[in-house]
Amino acid sequence: MKVLKSLLISVAAACGFLIAATVPASALPPDGTQVTCGRSNPGFGLYYNSYNKGSKRCIFGLVHNYDANPTACSSQGCARYSFEFDGRNGQGTWVKNNAASAYNYSIYVVRVYFNSGWGGTWDSFPGYGYQGSSKWYGNLNGTYNNNASQQMVYET
Repeated sequence: MKVLKSLLISVAAACGFLIAATVPASALPPDGTQVTCGRSNPGFGLYYNSYNKGSKRCIFGLVHNYDANPTACSSQGCARYSFEFDGRNGQGTWVKNNAASAYNYSIYVVRVYFNSGWGGTWDSFPGYGYQGSSKWYGNLNGTYNNNASQQMVYET
């Protein structure tokens, strides 16, 4: 019985440690990185059509301008963000001023801005699974097809 009790205490302590552990900043991708959309990736998904339909592009972190991907630069300049070539409506279209909806796969608040450099009107999406709201996904309103930058707010 003492062995079982010790084992249960050890398991409970280990679970508590795992729950309290956080992802170190060094484990997060650099700002502007294109990531695969999904709950296992901390990205923010932009969709070509309303209601999270059509082609998508998931991007992590701060993006000063959707016309310049800082993780895809060469001596000729930086590539523009475009919707994935996935056979859906909007594939290959530039993301800037063409997104109609979004899905926040991250735990952070993400804002989509009307202007480059995080200016003008914005739409805000709380982190995925935020219990106070079901709006971590949905249509863009103030930035519908007029979206130029995004900001991920790291305070949870």
